[in-house]
Amino acid sequence: MYTETEVDYFIDTIKNVKPFPKLRDLKKLLSPTLSLDKINAILKYLERSKQIIIDLDGNIVWIRNNNMKEDSNLSETANFSKEFIEHFGKF
Repeated sequence: MYTETEVDYFIDTIKNVKPFPKLRDLKKLLSPTLSLDKINAILKYLERSKQIIIDLDGNIVWIRNNNMKEDSNLSETANFSKEFIEHFGKF
């Protein structure tokens, strides 16, 4: 279905977009390297494995860092979008 390299490409690409992209922008960002079917499959995998968080408006608001330790503080290791921080404030 998809490889680890494709998942890494997906994550690296969206991490470089500031603010994080909306779901509707993923095809434009990731094509032609990834097909729409692969984008959807990887997106579902990342959501289920809690490596990304998507709000109800279709915005990617959080991406897990690969070096995050289990006992670390989320606010110290997470990459929150500017809009997320503005909306919820910095804790």
